Amino acid sequence: MNPKSIVFLGGSNSIQTVGTAQLLNIVKGGYKGKVYPVHLKEKTVLGLNAYPSITDLPEPPELAVMVIPNPAIPGALDECGKKGIRHAIIITAGYEEMGNEGKQMQQQLVEIAGRYGIRFLGPNCIGIINCSINLNTTWFACKYKPGKVGVISQSGSYVTQTLPYFAKLGLGLSQAISIGNQADIDMVNCLEYLSEDPNTKTIALYIEGLKNPRVFLELARRVTHKKPIVALYVGGTEAGSRSCASHTGSISGPDEVYGALFKQAGILRAQSFSDLFDWCLALAQQPLPAGNNIAILSNSGGPGTSMADECNRHGLLVPKFDIGTREKIRAITPLTASCKNPIDLTMNYDLDLIYKILPDLILNLSNIDGMLLYGIFGPIHFREKMAMSDELADVPVELMERLMRETCSEFVEFPDKHRKPILCACFCGREDEAVKLIQDAGIPVYPTPGRAARAMAALWEYKKIRDKNHR
Repeated sequence: MNPKSIVFLGGSNSIQTVGTAQLLNIVKGGYKGKVYPVHLKEKTVLGLNAYPSITDLPEPPELAVMVIPNPAIPGALDECGKKGIRHAIIITAGYEEMGNEGKQMQQQLVEIAGRYGIRFLGPNCIGIINCSINLNTTWFACKYKPGKVGVISQSGSYVTQTLPYFAKLGLGLSQAISIGNQADIDMVNCLEYLSEDPNTKTIALYIEGLKNPRVFLELARRVTHKKPIVALYVGGTEAGSRSCASHTGSISGPDEVYGALFKQAGILRAQSFSDLFDWCLALAQQPLPAGNNIAILSNSGGPGTSMADECNRHGLLVPKFDIGTREKIRAITPLTASCKNPIDLTMNYDLDLIYKILPDLILNLSNIDGMLLYGIFGPIHFREKMAMSDELADVPVELMERLMRETCSEFVEFPDKHRKPILCACFCGREDEAVKLIQDAGIPVYPTPGRAARAMAALWEYKKIRDKNHR
C-alpha cells in the first residue's frame, strides 16, 4: 500500500487497453515513486523508459502490478521472485471464478509466491488506492480530496467505478483495496491493516463470501471497539450466491447467518450500496449523538416530513419542542413557519436564520442530540433566474455569495462546537456552491432527505454498539 517504486506489466501507449488506463492513473495521478513499465516492443511507455522484462530492471521495485494475459502471469511472478520483488497485485482475471481449471491456475500462483515469500493481492482485482501518497492503480481517476473512509471490496467496480459517485457525494477515501479472489491476501488481512491506519476512521466492506468467518468475527469484534465497520453482503440469495461464484469464486452463505455474524461483531449491515457509503460518510465526519432525539430544520414541508417519517422508521425520535422553545422560534421566523419539530420555514432565504441562528438555538437544547437540515440554496439558483430575464440584472449575487460563505463557515463549525452531528439533504449536488462548501468542510449533504435520516440512524446504532463494547 506504500511502495516507493512500482514495476507495471500491461501498459502501453494505446489508451484502448485497460492496463494503459491504470498505468496512466499511477504516472499522472500524483504518485511520486519510481515507475518502471515493462513492454516487449515499446522503448518508452507514457514518456517513461520501458524495459523488455523484469530481469532487465535496474533495481528490484517494491511492488509489481500485472495486467497481462493469465498464461504469462506465472512466468512474470517467477521473475519477480528472482529479482527480489516481494509484493504484487495481480489484476488479471480468469482463475478460481472460472471453475476447476482456473482453480488449478490460481493454486500455481500461490505456490510460486510461496516459494519466494511474495505476498500478493488478487488475482481478478482492480488494485488499490492510497490517497496519502496519491497512488491509484485502478481504471478511474480519483478526483476528490483524501478523506477518512477505507474500503475493502471483493468487487473491483466498488473501488474504481464508484470514484465519480464518491466525488459527487463529497466522500473522500483514505485507502481502498480490491481483494478479488483472495488467493493470498484476504479480507481479514486488509481489515487488520485498515484498523491500524491512522487516516482511516470508518471502514466499508463489500462482501460476497468469507473464507474464514470465525477469524473474521474475532478480528471485527476488536476493530469495532475503536472504529465503525459498515458491510454490504450480497451472497445471501440463490441468484446472488450464483453470481458470487462466477464473479470471484466466493462461497457465500445464508443471508440470516451473515446477518447474525455482523450483529455479533458489532458491524452495521447496509442493505444497499447507497446506504453503505452514506453511513460511512457520516461516521467518518460527524460526532456520535448522545441519544436518539433529533431536530429537523427544513425549508420545505415535504422533505422535512420525509425526514421525520424515516427517523421514526429507523429508531430515531423527533420530539415536539416545549412551549418555551416554540415561542423562541416563533419570535424569529415568518408567520407561515411551523415551529414544533420539524421546523418548516417554507422557502425562506434568510441565510443567517437558516445557517446560524436556528441551528445554534436547536443544538443548544439539552434534549436534542443531533440535527437534520433540508434546504440548501446557493447563488446558483439566482444566477439561473437572472439568465432568464434582463430585468433581474440588479440582483446582488456577489453580495449573496459573500454572505453564503460567511454564514456557511459558521454553520460547519457547529458539530464541533456542540459535539452533536449535523447531516444535510439537498436535491442539488456540488454544482451548487453552498452544497460544495458544506461538504468540503466536513458536513455530509445527501441527495435525498431519507438518505440523510438513515445516515443519522447509523450514527445512533454505532453509538449503541460502542457503548455496549465499552461496558
